[in-house]
Amino acid sequence: MTVLKWIGALLLGLGVVLLLVLGISWALPIPAAEREALQAMETPATPRPANGNAFAAVWLLPYDGIDASARDALLAGDVQRFHADPEGPASLTSHADGRFARVERAPWCRNADPCLAQVRAAPDAVAASHRGHEGLHARIAEISRYRYYRSAFEPDPRMPFPEMAQLFDRISAQALLHVQGESGAALEGLCQDVSSARMLMAEGDTLLVAMVGGAWASRGAELFTDILAELPAEVEVPTGCTQAFAPPQLAELNLCHAMRGEFAFQQAAMTTVPPGQQLFLNQRKTLARSAWLLSRSCADDVQAQIRDDRRVTLPPPPPVWTWHCAANAVGCVLGDIAGPAYDEYPQRMQDVGAQLRMAGAMLWLRGQPQGDASEVLKAVPEGFASAQRPLRISEDGTRVRIPRLGKPRDGSGPEISAPLPRGW
Repeated sequence: MTVLKWIGALLLGLGVVLLLVLGISWALPIPAAEREALQAMETPATPRPANGNAFAAVWLLPYDGIDASARDALLAGDVQRFHADPEGPASLTSHADGRFARVERAPWCRNADPCLAQVRAAPDAVAASHRGHEGLHARIAEISRYRYYRSAFEPDPRMPFPEMAQLFDRISAQALLHVQGESGAALEGLCQDVSSARMLMAEGDTLLVAMVGGAWASRGAELFTDILAELPAEVEVPTGCTQAFAPPQLAELNLCHAMRGEFAFQQAAMTTVPPGQQLFLNQRKTLARSAWLLSRSCADDVQAQIRDDRRVTLPPPPPVWTWHCAANAVGCVLGDIAGPAYDEYPQRMQDVGAQLRMAGAMLWLRGQPQGDASEVLKAVPEGFASAQRPLRISEDGTRVRIPRLGKPRDGSGPEISAPLPRGW
C-alpha cells in the first residue's frame, strides 16, 4: 500500500507539473517576430483592376474556340460549382471540358537537353505535333497583355490549379520557326513569353505559379541565347527582347508575394481541423509560426543576399523544445517538418535570375565591337552580371558560364551557360 501511495503521489505530482507547464505555455504570448509576420501576412493585398488578371486566360488555356465573354461565364460557373460543394474532390475540370476542342501540349523540349537540338533532329515530327495548335499559341501570346495572376478560387486545400504545363507549348514551336528560317518570328514569340513568365514570377499568387514562371523564363532564355548565337550580326533582334531580358528586379526573385498565397493555403487548412483533433494544436500560434517561416525570404538580410547574388541562406526554424511549443506541440512539429521544404526555392529562383542576366549580357555583347570576349564582358552594364558569379569563358572559348546555386529539378548540370554570339 505504501508503494502504491508513492506511485499515486508521483503521478499526481507529474500531472500537476504537466498542467503547470501547459498553462504557462498557453499563456505565453506569440513571439514578437512571429506576431509581426502574421500581421504582415494577414494584411489584405492591394486591390488590382479585374481586367489585368491572367487567371481566366490560363485556366481555360487548353480549349479552342472560347471568346472573352464565354470565358468569363465559364470561369464564373466553375468557381460557383467548386464552392457549392465543400466536400467535393480535390481536383476540378472546367465546364469547357467536352464542350470545346481540347489541345494537348506537344511532347518536345520537356527535359534539360537543348531544345534547339531536339527540334533540329526531328523537324517534321515537331511540326506534326504542333499542327492545330495555332489557337493555343495565340492564347499563350495573349497572356503578355496581363499584369498579374490571382486565382478566382478562394484559398482552400482542394483549390484547383490550371494546367500550367500548357504554357511551355510554344517553346518547341519557336525553335522550329528558327530551324525553318523564320528567326525573327521565333525571337519575337520567345521574348513575349519570357515577359509573361517574369510577370508570373513577380505577380503569381502561389509558390507553384511563381516557380512555373521561373522555369518558363529559364527555358525561354536558354533557347533565346542558342538562337542568337546562330544569327549573323546584321539580323535585327525584335525590340521587345531588350525589355524581356532587362536585368531582373528584386520582386521577381524574392518570392515574397508568392509566399502570401502559401500562407493563405495554410490558413484555410486550419479551419478544416475538427475540434476533437486540436489537442496540443493552437491555431493562432501555429499560423504565426508558419507566417514567420514563409516570410523569411522577405527579411532585409535575405533581400540583400538576393540583391548581391549571394547564395540565400534562410534562418532555421525556431526550436520545437521550447516553452512556446509545450501547449502547441502538434503545430510546432508540423512547422518544423515543413520549414526545410522551402529552403531550396530561393536558390532556384536566383538561378532563374542568373539565366535572364546571362541572356541580357549576350544580347548586349552581340552589339559590341568584337575583341577578347573575356575583356569585353568585364564592361557588361550593371545588372547583367554579379560580383559573386562573374561571367566566365569556357575552356574551348565558345560559351559563357556561371555555377548554379540551386539543385535543378530537370536534370540540368551544375552550371548555367550560353553560347557566345556569332562571330565571338
